[in-house]
Amino acid sequence: MIAVLVLGAVSALVYAAAAVAQRSAATRAAEPGGPGLPRSGVWWLSVLLNALGALLHTAALRYGSLVAVQMLGVLTLVAAPLLSAGLLRRRMSAAQCWGTALTVAGVAALLVLARSAGTGRAPNPGELLGVVLLTSAVLGVTAAAAAVAGRTMTASLWYAAAAGAAFAAASALAQVAVVELTGPRGAGGGPDATVTAVLVLAGVACLAPAGLGLCQLAYRGGLEAPLATVTLVNPLFAALIGVLLGDRYSMDTTTVLTGLAAALAAGRGVLLLARAEAEQRGEATGSRSPRPLGRRPASATPAPPARSGFRWRERASP
Repeated sequence: MIAVLVLGAVSALVYAAAAVAQRSAATRAAEPGGPGLPRSGVWWLSVLLNALGALLHTAALRYGSLVAVQMLGVLTLVAAPLLSAGLLRRRMSAAQCWGTALTVAGVAALLVLARSAGTGRAPNPGELLGVVLLTSAVLGVTAAAAAVAGRTMTASLWYAAAAGAAFAAASALAQVAVVELTGPRGAGGGPDATVTAVLVLAGVACLAPAGLGLCQLAYRGGLEAPLATVTLVNPLFAALIGVLLGDRYSMDTTTVLTGLAAALAAGRGVLLLARAEAEQRGEATGSRSPRPLGRRPASATPAPPARSGFRWRERASP
């Protein structure tokens, strides 16, 4: 249990630092004349931090359940805004604090309610194929929705939802691989276990970079709201994958109603964070009402003021 706590907590803190670095790289790349991501040292730092976080996350899965490790992963949502505020030397607004608190409370409640007894067996090829098809469908729908939304906060949230699904599938498959390699079948050198583990790790190798790229697109719209969306979608999609792999969850009336309340609280937190970041972006551009990312006003030249009793005339140039 101590190993799960240490590895899971350190992994969450590393992921928080990676999220802040990714947001910084996205901001610099969006500036006029800014360096592209491949030439950004901050972006490469975020890649290394994400890789380290993934290794620690996988190691934690060896000693604990996916739900327990994901519950510790909620620390990322707390640490990342605090780290970003400290680096930028600014205070978090009241809306950001409330949004973060609601999201953390909602996700933590969902993780507590999503305890499963598990099946005690390795998934069969049909179940793994179902996971692949479901993940592909979700990634396709969310990516298409983000493309339709354009460079707006809505698109950032869609990209974040896709990233959360990709990371959830990668975590679930990584746990399958760990169980296959270290469990009774893997320890005994069974060829079926080795083949299954290799195929599953190949899926993880595809999903993890996909999640990283989707997060990078999401962080163009801010830090807190996309990160909260990733943190919310991750356990929800992981629970859905667990059902496909044979897990069974308690579905009594009290659990369902409590889960709905927790999901609504987490969703409300995401909306508060998105609104706060949109307002900050509007203040940074000098306008009271925030506008979508990447769009400029139709005219940057203000109209001449009207004068009572006189017609406004432009002075002819000499």
